[in-house]
Amino acid sequence: MNKKRHIKPRRKKTWTDLRVEISKICGLLNISTNEFSEVNSNQWNEIEHKIWAKFSTKNDSRWIWETLKDSYSAAPIDYNDFALESLIDTSEKVWFLLDETVNEKTKFWIYEGTIKSFSKIFQESGLTDEIVIVSKKYEWIFIINHHDMMIGTGQLVDKIEKIKSR
Repeated sequence: MNKKRHIKPRRKKTWTDLRVEISKICGLLNISTNEFSEVNSNQWNEIEHKIWAKFSTKNDSRWIWETLKDSYSAAPIDYNDFALESLIDTSEKVWFLLDETVNEKTKFWIYEGTIKSFSKIFQESGLTDEIVIVSKKYEWIFIINHHDMMIGTGQLVDKIEKIKSR
């Protein structure tokens, strides 16, 4: 008896190097999905749109730090002496946008979690050029750009100014 079998086609590769690395780091450091997780793909567009509408003068800006609406402070980062925990409450849940080039375009992968868990990941990962951290209440934005500059708005302005004066 010959039956035709339905064979499912192979899925396209959607797990990029950055996403794989983040997943591996979370596993190695025992970071739970309650502490740090990728946002559901059905929510990405809405979250990204809200962030750009709130903080940027352009909706399609690749580098949001070049188009910030609000006043901000910026300072070079000394990675040997830098602690996100000194800027943002470690227990606050925030959005994390990590950029990666996908099909020759910038793509932001959106995660949510705490600064405490992200700090651990940040120390281990090296595959992203831009890091954008946003208050889930859209009160402030914090950016680490590919020029190794930290940029912040809202309540982060004074904290970055203090770092600059050291």
